[in-house]
Amino acid sequence: MALVSSTELTADQSEKLQLLIDALPTILTELDKPTYDEIFGHRIGIEGTPYVEVAIRNEILLKFLVASEYDLALAKEKLVLTMNWRGKFNVLSAAYVEDFDAELEKMGIVTEFPGNKDNFRVVTWNFYNNVKLTKSWFVGFKAEEAAGTQQEPNGSPGLQFLRWRIGLMERSLALLEFSDSDNTKMAQVHDYKGASIFRIDSDMKAATKEIIKLFSDHYPELLSKKFFINVPLIMGWVFGFFRAMGIISASTLKRFEVMHHGDVSGLFGEDNLPAVYNGGLENRKVPDIFSKTVKKEAIALPTYAKVLLQQQGKIEGAAV
Repeated sequence: MALVSSTELTADQSEKLQLLIDALPTILTELDKPTYDEIFGHRIGIEGTPYVEVAIRNEILLKFLVASEYDLALAKEKLVLTMNWRGKFNVLSAAYVEDFDAELEKMGIVTEFPGNKDNFRVVTWNFYNNVKLTKSWFVGFKAEEAAGTQQEPNGSPGLQFLRWRIGLMERSLALLEFSDSDNTKMAQVHDYKGASIFRIDSDMKAATKEIIKLFSDHYPELLSKKFFINVPLIMGWVFGFFRAMGIISASTLKRFEVMHHGDVSGLFGEDNLPAVYNGGLENRKVPDIFSKTVKKEAIALPTYAKVLLQQQGKIEGAAV
C-alpha cells in the first residue's frame, strides 16, 4: 500500500519516507517539549497513538523530506525545529484565538474555490494598498520574537504583524486536504495596486528576512504559486529583492510570478472573482473579494488542534 496519495513516489523515495516514519520515536525524544508533537494542526506521532491520522501525518512528513531534497538527517532536523518553534510561538492561538488590530485584518484574507484544480483551490490574499505598511511595523522587531521566545501582548508592531500573518497561514492550511493532489498546496496573491512605495531600509530588510526565513523553514512545500499583481513598473525591484535575500530556494522562486495587472481570472476562474480581478468583467455574485472570505469561525479546526487549544484553556469544550 502506498505511503501517500498526493503523489506517486519512486521506490527510493518511498524507502526514504519509511525511514523517516521509522525514526519518529527518536525524533520525538529530541523535542524541547516532547508532549508538543503538532504540525499544521495534526499530531506527528507513531501509528496507534491517539489523534495520529497516519495518511495526513505521512503527507506532512513527505513535505519536509522533499524540502530537504530527501536528506534524512536534514528532514529530521527540520521536523524537530518546526515542532519546537510551533510550541514556543503558540501558532494555534495566533490562528484561532487571538484578535488583531483592525488595520491588519484588512490586509489579508483566505478564500476557497472548491471547483478549482492544480492546487488553486485555497488562496491567501495580501492587500498592500489597504494598510500603510511603513517602517513603524518593523522598528524594534526582534529575532527572538519570531523564534517564539517573547510573546508579550504588547510586543513590537513587527511581532503583531507576524502573529497575524502566521494565523492567516494556519487557517488556510486547515482548508487543505493533504492527500488530495489538487488541494495539498495553496496559492498566494499579493496585490500592490495603489500601495505606497516604500524604501527598504535596514530595519525592514532585517525583519523581512527573518519572516521569510521562518516561513521557509517551517512551512515547506505548501505553495503552488505566488502571484505579485498590479506591481507598478517602478516596483520592479520586488522580485529581485526576494532573490537577493538568498534564503528562498530556487524551486520556490520558480513559483513566483510578477504581473503588472490584476486580471487573475484565467488562474482562479471568472465566476469566483469580482471585476477588479476579473479583467473588468462584472460579476454580481462576487461584488468584492472580501465577500469570498472564509471567516475564522467557519473553519473546522483539525481534531488535534482543537484538543491542544482545549487543554490550554483557549477554547471551551471537553477533550475530543
